Amino acid sequence: MRATRRRAGRTAGNAAVACAVALASGAAALAGTAAPAAAEPVSLTLGYHCVFPLIGPEPVSVKISTDVPKTVVSGQQVPGFTVDSVSTVGAGSTRGLAAVGTARLDGTALAKASITVPDVPSGLAVPVTSKLDTTAVPAEGAFDVHARGTTVPLTFRKTGKGTIRVGDLVLTLAPSIGDGGPSGLGTFESECTQDPGQDDVLATFDVVDSTPASTHHDYTVRGTAAVKAGAGTVPLNGSLSADIDPGTGNVTGALDLAPATAALKAWGFLPVTADVAFGSPGTTTGRLAGGALTADAALDVRVTSFAVFGLPVGGGDQCRTAAPADVPLDSGGPFDPALGGRLASTGFTLPPLQDCGALTPLLGSLTAGPGNTADLTLTPKEQG
Repeated sequence: MRATRRRAGRTAGNAAVACAVALASGAAALAGTAAPAAAEPVSLTLGYHCVFPLIGPEPVSVKISTDVPKTVVSGQQVPGFTVDSVSTVGAGSTRGLAAVGTARLDGTALAKASITVPDVPSGLAVPVTSKLDTTAVPAEGAFDVHARGTTVPLTFRKTGKGTIRVGDLVLTLAPSIGDGGPSGLGTFESECTQDPGQDDVLATFDVVDSTPASTHHDYTVRGTAAVKAGAGTVPLNGSLSADIDPGTGNVTGALDLAPATAALKAWGFLPVTADVAFGSPGTTTGRLAGGALTADAALDVRVTSFAVFGLPVGGGDQCRTAAPADVPLDSGGPFDPALGGRLASTGFTLPPLQDCGALTPLLGSLTAGPGNTADLTLTPKEQG
């Protein structure tokens, strides 16, 4: 510990005020080293003893409050940034400062802090120099002093747990009087040692892989399709299981639709019912980009029965579209995978029917052709 000036007028209150302000500044600046994801508030109260000229060790209690993220991505630089802190100076310390003519407080603090991460399991020293805002000292009563510190950029390569610990400090303090000159305290350096037996962990965080695993989602599907050629509709009910790659936004999934009965019209007026079954010959693929979801589903369509006024007129197990129907789907706006939402197809083509019996050409005219639409609602299934 060194002092550029020593005067008997220095008081324990003066020293404690300066120490508390600098401690909060240094520790808050340290908290910035672990950021850049969404941060959460943390706080820590620690006791210190700071050694001051002629006075000796003085106890100081400091509450550190800041924001620290829960996750940091490996391989990505964590930029340095500024963290503010506030220390409240009590009325007793204000009287001590006034006794030696102190009008303003200035200074810096060197925080001896550390971060333990898988890259450096023994602990990485992260010294942080913080500047105290120049603060006017009132004639009496408590007042607040703001402090600010900026961290250095850091990059973590290995995944795992990280821990931020607050250590000791070295303070350089310069109280001044009304004309800007030094107060009776002068400019001095003081070492502050953390009291033993305390938990000095400010926060913990996780270093996560830069290529996170795909997320899985299961949805209930409800909706309808409009068949243009048959001037009718068919209900679409079933499920969709999807995996989303958060890095690329690529979506892969399986669409499973339950059998349904379509209500159609022949020649625009004759009611025809068609029992329809759906198969999925391939994977449903898509992309989540810009918050919107687009997808392509391929569907085999089988018509097990056509009936007019309840009388069978064709269909069967072999009655199906000559090729899978390609159904493009689009959310038409934001789609949150966790909440589900709407997917629509504004125009898809149903291929011709084959193997439906003697009336295959006639029955196919009720389904085949372009201009069909679909409207689906995806609702997340509850996870058991």
